[in-house]
Amino acid sequence: MDNSKFAAFIVTYERTETLLETISIIRNQSFPPHYLLIVDNSISCNTENALKKYISESFQYYKVGYNSGPAGGSKVGLRKLANLGYDWIYWGDDNNPPRDQNVFQEMFGGIRQKILTAKLGAFGGKGGTFNKWTGRVRSLDNKVLRAMDFASVDFIAGGQTLIVNAEVVRQGIVPDEKLFFSFEDLDFCLKIKAAGYALFVDSKPWLRVRMRDNYRSDNYRWKGSSFGTNFSFPREYYSTRSLLKILYKNHFYIAFLYNLLKAIAKMLLGFRFGWSYGKRIALIQFFAIKDFIFGNYGKQMDL
Repeated sequence: MDNSKFAAFIVTYERTETLLETISIIRNQSFPPHYLLIVDNSISCNTENALKKYISESFQYYKVGYNSGPAGGSKVGLRKLANLGYDWIYWGDDNNPPRDQNVFQEMFGGIRQKILTAKLGAFGGKGGTFNKWTGRVRSLDNKVLRAMDFASVDFIAGGQTLIVNAEVVRQGIVPDEKLFFSFEDLDFCLKIKAAGYALFVDSKPWLRVRMRDNYRSDNYRWKGSSFGTNFSFPREYYSTRSLLKILYKNHFYIAFLYNLLKAIAKMLLGFRFGWSYGKRIALIQFFAIKDFIFGNYGKQMDL
């Protein structure tokens, strides 16, 4: 597989210096994409001005004209590159570059193997399984990663070297721009699975990172919770709103009810961490639920 079939896009928003570093990492890959598209959600012209010297047949810039979020930007990137005829598309974020210069080469080693045995929709570096009863994504544990070179998953995060088969895009499977931010990659992956495609992750590099960080137990898997901490309240808003929309749309009604009740519970339990925190988390959850009910999507607050 030569790189003439491989293109990449990066969604960016007002982070010119970070973007330039990520561009450099991508262009210096041992297996670089043949074509790189920058999808700019920025309002200012800073990014556009900084990229003028890079424009060429293999490097293009597209300004959305407004902040469409990761969801809208990735939809633009996937559609444009699929329409240009590329077979494989890297979904990139400006602040999540590949971890080293051999990532794409390793990824395509896995793609070459899996396309022989599976109808492959996407391939990535990290992923998880989706529980349709709770709406939760569960990371893979070390025991699973040790058992196979390539693990089947339901979800690959956009910032985890997600490489998409352009055929799914040409079939009309694209991110939902209404989500704006949070879980747009989960929504996209669920659509891919529903269309009969498989998703795989490369187990060995993922396992190597865990061993390096001394997470060696067979049962280890990443778990995260930000409730009660000084996290980004707007992120919490978008996470709740997006997840409710995805679960309801896909008819996962038990998971939808579970997460709706969970959001309501946060409105009450947040006061355990102080009045200020409780008031803010209650308002955030209230507006997330309200905007889901009334269909207020897109950008509703700054991140």
